[in-house]
Amino acid sequence: MTTLSLFHDIRLKMIEHIVQIDTGLHKIIDLDADEQGNYIALFNNGAIVTKEHRLQINMAFSFPFIRKLNSNKFLIVYGRTDGNNNAYMYDFSGQLIKSFLVGDGIQDIIIHRNKIIATYFDEGVYGIEGPNNDGLAVFNFNGIQEFGVNSSAADLIISDCYCICKHGADQVLLYSYTGLNIFELNLDTFKLECFEAPDNFSGASAISSIEENILLHSSYHDKRSFFLWDKKTNEVIKFGDYSPKLTGIGNGKFLSFGEKGYTIIDPL
Repeated sequence: MTTLSLFHDIRLKMIEHIVQIDTGLHKIIDLDADEQGNYIALFNNGAIVTKEHRLQINMAFSFPFIRKLNSNKFLIVYGRTDGNNNAYMYDFSGQLIKSFLVGDGIQDIIIHRNKIIATYFDEGVYGIEGPNNDGLAVFNFNGIQEFGVNSSAADLIISDCYCICKHGADQVLLYSYTGLNIFELNLDTFKLECFEAPDNFSGASAISSIEENILLHSSYHDKRSFFLWDKKTNEVIKFGDYSPKLTGIGNGKFLSFGEKGYTIIDPL
């Protein structure tokens, strides 16, 4: 599908799928969801809620990320650490399976191809010694780091990873500084391919993809627009209007969540 055909298919009004979650007197402090409506949410009282499960974790949460690993396990990661373990793997009975170090200054965590992929902002990349110095680090489900971008390269590639998303069955896309380029990482081979990105969407904070076309949202100079980029032709189309702080979930869709639920946004 070409950018031109996608342009003709852009709807006058984007589609939103809004899901309300019963939080009682509490609120959601982190949530992850896919386009099929599967979600995992962390409440401020330590409750963990999915479609199938509701359990309680007695921990103090500081800049937390929650991600479902598979039908049996989930992961809670603290975004900041002084070098101590900050990732905690649980089963859905609430039993702690293991803890390990993911690093400091975490920007985002995604789960894809049975891998844990962590990205980091500049304070982490230039901060204390750890996986964070890699800009992007890949871990297996045993908590072992298998790959890091910066340590695998001759020169520093990532000093601040702005956004990341799943891309096809075995890859991720990331948009990062230095250079404001888009990278495609194969999670099986760890081959990293760089694409020089146009200036139209400099500083975008969310990324998704549909086939070979890349969608981004909220640039330095335009916080509410979407940008559709065909990396083969270098054509960019700006369209739509949506509030910032989205997360790309792949297949051209984005996620937003609040204290009582979440929204899947399909801008095309």
